[in-house]
Amino acid sequence: MQRIHNFFRFSRKIRLYVQSEINPQIKLTIDATEGEVLAKELKRHKVPLPFECGFSCSCSTCSVLIANSNDFSNIQIAQPQSQEEINVLTTEGKGGRVRLSCQINVCKELDGVTLLI
Repeated sequence: MQRIHNFFRFSRKIRLYVQSEINPQIKLTIDATEGEVLAKELKRHKVPLPFECGFSCSCSTCSVLIANSNDFSNIQIAQPQSQEEINVLTTEGKGGRVRLSCQINVCKELDGVTLLI
């Protein structure tokens, strides 16, 4: 019971923003739980991404563009891309500040970050 209590006591909400690349007026504010997989939090908040492979890093349908380059750098330091993620993004012709949301855990570096979809 103590372990469950500690889990809930230390998990905190991280506020992030999801914005449409096509229509920047469409912006969603999400309070995600620290430690959860970002893709699962996006799905829970009904962000319109297909998540076709079920969070297994085998497609790129959950890809998000980190709007700010400094935010991208901070996330890269905290959670570097795996070779598998790099391979998937390269195969799909995606790069730059793009990450697979199934490969990122919600962390303090995401607080206040805008994700473009």
